[in-house]
Amino acid sequence: MLRGLYTAASGMNHELKRLDAIANNLANINTAGYKKDEMVGASFQEEMYYAVQRRTVLPIGTAPLGVETDQSFTYLTPGTIITTENPLDLAIIGEGYFLVESDANQYLTRNGHFTRNVEGYLVTDNGDLVLGENGPIRLDGPATISADGEVRVNDQVVDRLLIVTPNDEASLVKEGHSRFLFTGGWTRLEAPLVQQGAYENSNVNTIEEMTKMIAVTRAYESNQKVIAVEDDVMNKIANEIGRV
Repeated sequence: MLRGLYTAASGMNHELKRLDAIANNLANINTAGYKKDEMVGASFQEEMYYAVQRRTVLPIGTAPLGVETDQSFTYLTPGTIITTENPLDLAIIGEGYFLVESDANQYLTRNGHFTRNVEGYLVTDNGDLVLGENGPIRLDGPATISADGEVRVNDQVVDRLLIVTPNDEASLVKEGHSRFLFTGGWTRLEAPLVQQGAYENSNVNTIEEMTKMIAVTRAYESNQKVIAVEDDVMNKIANEIGRV
């Protein structure tokens, strides 16, 4: 009977983690460049059952003892494009990431909601330096950015945005502020497509996340009912069967 309690409890813990991921997705629905997460579960410690008949033992199948959260999966699909007419807002159409730098670390991001810091450099809303082919991009006046990422100030070419793709997209690790830490290096896109005056919003679908939340809540309640039934059965075993 205790096995049923542990199985139901593990299911409740997994659904709580799924609910946390959904809540975080909904909280970042308007966060530029945010990519939604989903918790993936997996059964653990499956036990093989056997049938014994006339001194022969036959396997009849396995039964899982519970579920655990196997991994957090991040959907890297593009979000919706928000038009702002702000010349420092940039959106990548199609594949690619902006390369940014913070504290000697480099990150990839789809968050193109940029601004200019007090020193005149193009930075993210978190203060990370946006990198071009020649390093951090300095803007000493109004900037015009072409579709291929070329940056012009006062009709003079000052740099070109580094729009890159990771060599191993599966190695991307979320670091907050819509940034990804990466390993294995990156490859520069030869023909990127950049839209000035717009940025990419999150890829969270409100209706989809609310539907998932309802499903998670029902699964959690089902596990609660299993525990209630197990508790009732154990109570009968202890107080009624024991009297016989």
